[in-house]
Amino acid sequence: MFTVQSLHVSFEMWGSVFCFIIALSMFLGRNIETKRRKILMEMQFLTAVLLLMDACAWGFRGNASQTGYYMVRISNFMVFVLSDVVLLLYHLYLCQYLFADTKDTEEKKPLRYKMVIGISIIGICLVVISQFTHLYYYFDAGNLYHRNQMHFLALLIPFIGGLLDFSLLLQYRKKVSAATFGCLVSYMILPMVALVILIFFYGIALVNISICISVIFMFVVSTVEQNREMAEKEKEMCDMRIAMTVSQIGPHFIFNTLSSIQYMCRKNPQMAEETVKEFTTYLRGNIDSLTNPKNITFAKELEHVKSYLAIEQKRFGARVQVVYDIRETDFEIPALSLQVLVENAVKHGICKKPEGGTVTIRTERREQNILLTVQDTGVGFDPTKKKTDDKIHAGIENIQTRLKNMCGGKMEICSTPGEGTIVVLTLPVDTVTI
Repeated sequence: MFTVQSLHVSFEMWGSVFCFIIALSMFLGRNIETKRRKILMEMQFLTAVLLLMDACAWGFRGNASQTGYYMVRISNFMVFVLSDVVLLLYHLYLCQYLFADTKDTEEKKPLRYKMVIGISIIGICLVVISQFTHLYYYFDAGNLYHRNQMHFLALLIPFIGGLLDFSLLLQYRKKVSAATFGCLVSYMILPMVALVILIFFYGIALVNISICISVIFMFVVSTVEQNREMAEKEKEMCDMRIAMTVSQIGPHFIFNTLSSIQYMCRKNPQMAEETVKEFTTYLRGNIDSLTNPKNITFAKELEHVKSYLAIEQKRFGARVQVVYDIRETDFEIPALSLQVLVENAVKHGICKKPEGGTVTIRTERREQNILLTVQDTGVGFDPTKKKTDDKIHAGIENIQTRLKNMCGGKMEICSTPGEGTIVVLTLPVDTVTI
């Protein structure tokens, strides 16, 4: 038989299922690399639990059995607590949009940032207190739910929190897109409208249903936004690969290598043949990076680097010494990342010394990371001084960006004038091992 109670339970059960599916898909899809996405996933999950608990509260309301006794009390308690917890998560989600990209300290953020957190915590504490004092509601002998005189506080607290968040969103409106603004506003507007309706007409579970609609809307907008960011990042990475490859195939290096080969053809034909082979391998490695959007094996990158170093050793003789300390090989790195570091070590490090120097390439595993080190005994530089060679600086930034985006790695540079430079690439094992 159709009743309002059965309609409530049906709506909320379906809403709970949708939110569970969304939370599960976000978790299994590993699309939670940012703190913002993690908060959204937690919101989806807790909203699913909130709707499930509210469905239980409606379903067992008036059930005089012992099971009904416990279910109505547990489910109503969870509904009131989760309402404030989801409000807190929404606030943190909103602030990730508004403040995550700024360098402001906690003290410099608006007072409302902390006020909403405080209001949510107060709301949770009052719900706990209400279990002993019946501040918000009570149950009669038939396990029927009844509002108490102070029930309006349970509505007023999220209402105030929503108003404060709304004022923050309006103040920093330019930091979010129109679609994001719309979904963030929906979380505040829809429940507030539902709260106003409930003040005058109790009996329809509109608030939790409106929250469900809002968080689903947030998921849709977040997914579209993430897909757009991924497309832009992919284009940026493609442009970086092209720029890196073009910069590596420098006309001076090609001219000098060809001139050396021409000289060797007369003096040492066998060496000329070896150099042509190494030069071909070097060029092929550069060209291949244009068509390879993914990481490449370290062995392949090392082969490319060895071809380059072999050519330079033929050109500069004993001035270029190389030491290979390779302890780990089963991992991947962005194409040309090692090549650029080694080339900088040769061209801008040891070759600027009349006597030359040594380039050491080392790989090792340390805890949960692979460390790739390029060390030279060249002229070094003062890290505190502004870089004078924009091309070198751009190449280093290129590597740093690709390391972070493609394998979650990072780069550290330590240099001492007159002694040399050490560059260490830290690559997480779980993202770079083959």
